[in-house]
Amino acid sequence: MPGFPHYLGEAVTELPFLLLQAAAIVGMVSVLLLVKRDVPLDDVRYKVRFGLVFGVSGFVLAMLVSEFIKMPSKPYLRTDMLFLAGLLGGWRGGLISLAFATAARLYLGSHALFFAAMIDLVAATASGMVLHGWLMRRPLTQLGWHELLVCFAVRTVVSFTVVSLVYAAGLMGALLYWSNMARRLAGISVAVPMVGAIFMLLRSDAQTREQARKREQAAVTDTLTGLPNRRALRDYIEAEPPRAPAGTRTIVLFEVVNMAALVSVHGDDWSDGFWQQLARDLGSGPSGDVLAGFSPCTFLFSDTTLAMVVHRTSAQELEASGTMAQLHARLTALFQERASDEQPIPQLRIGAVTLDAHPARSVASSLRNISLALQGSENPVQVFPQSFAEKAKSDERLRRMLVEWIRHGTPPLHYQPKFALRNLRTVGAEALLRVSDEQGQPLPPPYVLEIAERHRLLVGLEWATLQAVVRDLEQVGRAMPRLGLAVNISAASFVTDGFAQRVLQLLRSTGVAPSRLTVELTETAKLPLIEIVQHNVQALHQAGVKLSLDDFGTGYAALALLARFPFSEVKIDRWMTTGIAHGRIRQAVVLAGETARRYGAALVTEGVETEWQRQALLELGVTTGQGHLFSHAVPLAELLALRAPQPRTEPAVL
Repeated sequence: MPGFPHYLGEAVTELPFLLLQAAAIVGMVSVLLLVKRDVPLDDVRYKVRFGLVFGVSGFVLAMLVSEFIKMPSKPYLRTDMLFLAGLLGGWRGGLISLAFATAARLYLGSHALFFAAMIDLVAATASGMVLHGWLMRRPLTQLGWHELLVCFAVRTVVSFTVVSLVYAAGLMGALLYWSNMARRLAGISVAVPMVGAIFMLLRSDAQTREQARKREQAAVTDTLTGLPNRRALRDYIEAEPPRAPAGTRTIVLFEVVNMAALVSVHGDDWSDGFWQQLARDLGSGPSGDVLAGFSPCTFLFSDTTLAMVVHRTSAQELEASGTMAQLHARLTALFQERASDEQPIPQLRIGAVTLDAHPARSVASSLRNISLALQGSENPVQVFPQSFAEKAKSDERLRRMLVEWIRHGTPPLHYQPKFALRNLRTVGAEALLRVSDEQGQPLPPPYVLEIAERHRLLVGLEWATLQAVVRDLEQVGRAMPRLGLAVNISAASFVTDGFAQRVLQLLRSTGVAPSRLTVELTETAKLPLIEIVQHNVQALHQAGVKLSLDDFGTGYAALALLARFPFSEVKIDRWMTTGIAHGRIRQAVVLAGETARRYGAALVTEGVETEWQRQALLELGVTTGQGHLFSHAVPLAELLALRAPQPRTEPAVL
C-alpha cells in the first residue's frame, strides 16, 4: 500500500496546475477590485461579488478536474477558494460560494463520501466567515505579514483538523486520508503566495481609495479652518433635495461686513480661528440652543461669510418666530464680551432663504445669488422670500435694460417737483429713476441701483441720467425758462477723473445754462476727500452748476462736506419731516437750517406729506420742500403742465 511520501510526491507534480489556478484567481480578484472601485469594500455588493467570483471559479475548476475532462490528476484549490469567499465576502459571499461548490459536488462528483465532503466544504467556508469580521475591523491600508499569517494559520489548522476528524469518524478510508493530507500540505506552497498576493491587492486598492478620499476631502474642506467649504455645501444641497414640506431646508448666511478692518488689526491668521469659534458657537456653544432643534450643518462660504443649513423650517418661519433677530443679538453680545475696549467688534449681517428643490445644475448659481443678495442688503437681518431662480432672471433682465439705457442715454425718468412752502410755486424738480418690470410693476430704486453697482454700471447709469436731464432742460427752457432740474450723482462719479469737464462739455454742446442744473451729491459717507473730488466739485461750482448735499443731518460726513465744499442747497431726509412733531427733531431741523444759512445754502425738506407738516416747517423757517402733499414724481410732460396745487390734508397716493 502506497504511503504518505508517495502521495506527497504525486501532489508535488500537480503544483504547476495549482499555480495556474492561483494565478487565475488572483487575476479575477484584481479585475473585480479595478472595475468596481466606486463601491466601498465593505459594501454588500462587494461581498456578493466575491462570493460569485469564487463560487463560479470553483465550479469551473471542479469541471476541469472531474471525470468530465479526462485528466491524469484532479488537483484544485477548492478549500482555499471557499475560505477566501468567506474571508472577503462575509456570510453572503461564503454562502454563495458554498452553494456553487455544493452544486459542483452533486453534479460532477459521485454520491460516495458526499457527507464527508460537505463537512470539509462547510468548515472551510465557516472559518473564512469567522475571520471576516476580524479582518474588516483592521485598516486594510496596513495589511501585512501579521494578518496573512493569522488567516493562513486558521485556514491550515481548520483544513487539517477537519480531514483528521472525518477520518477518525470512519467517514473516509486511509488511502484517501493520506492522499488528502499530502495534497493539502503540498498546496500550502501555492496557497500562501496566492493569499498573500490577494492581500497585497486589497492593501493597494485600499491605499488608492484612501488617497482618493483624502483628495476629495481636501477639495471640500477649507485648508486653513478645517471647515467644510462652499463646494461641500453645494454637494450637500445636491445630495438630498427636499421632497416634502417636512423636508424643508433653509440656508442661513452669517457675513462679517468689517472683516478687512478686523484682519488689519488682529493679523491674517485671526479670521481662521474666528470662523472655527463661530462654527462652535452656532453648533454647541452659547448660541447653539437657538438652532439646536433644526439639525444645523455649518460650512465656510467665503472669506467673509459662514453658511449654515437648517432643517424642518423655512426662512419665513425663522423670521416670524424671532429666531433670526435673537441669533443676531446673541452673537453680537458674544462678540462684544470677547473683545477688549480698544478692539473693533465683528459687525454681523445675517440672511436666510428657503432652499427650493433646485435641479443640480442651478444650485451653484443659487448659492451665488444668495451671497450677492446678502451683500446688497443693508439690513442686519434679512430674509429673502423670492425664488432665487426667478430673482436671477429678474436681475439679468434689469442688467440688460441698464446696458441699453447707458448705450442710448435714455433712462426712464420722472421728476419730483420742489415747491415753495409758502405759496406752493414750483421752484425746481429732481430727476428720479422709475423702472417697471415686464408686468408693469414698479421696481424699487434701491434694487435698480444695487444691480447697477453689482455690474459696475453705476457711473455709466449716472452719466446717461445726466444726458437725459440736460436734454429735458432744453425742453423745459422753452416753457419754463427759470426752472432748474436736479440729478442725483453718487461718490462713484465724483471720484472719476474728468467728470466735471464732461458735464460742462455736455452743457456747452446743448446750450443749457449751467445755473439751471443742480447736482445732488448722494452717498456722502462714501465720498473720499481726495484731490480728484476737490477738482470736480470746484470746477462745477465755478462754472455755475449748483451743488446740493443730500441727506443732510444723517451723519458727520455730510457736515464735513458742507464745511469743505460750496453747496447752494442742503436737503434733510424724510424721516426728520415725519418726526417733526417731536421736540428734539424740531430742534435738529432748526439747527440744520441755521447751519445751512451759515454756509450760504438753502434748506430743502423731503417727505412733506400733510398740511400740518407744511405749516410746522414754515414756522421753523424752512421755505422749500418736496413730497406727496404737492405732487408725486411725474413724467416731464406733466411737470411742464403743473400749476400750484391746493394743499391737501392727507398724503397723496402713488
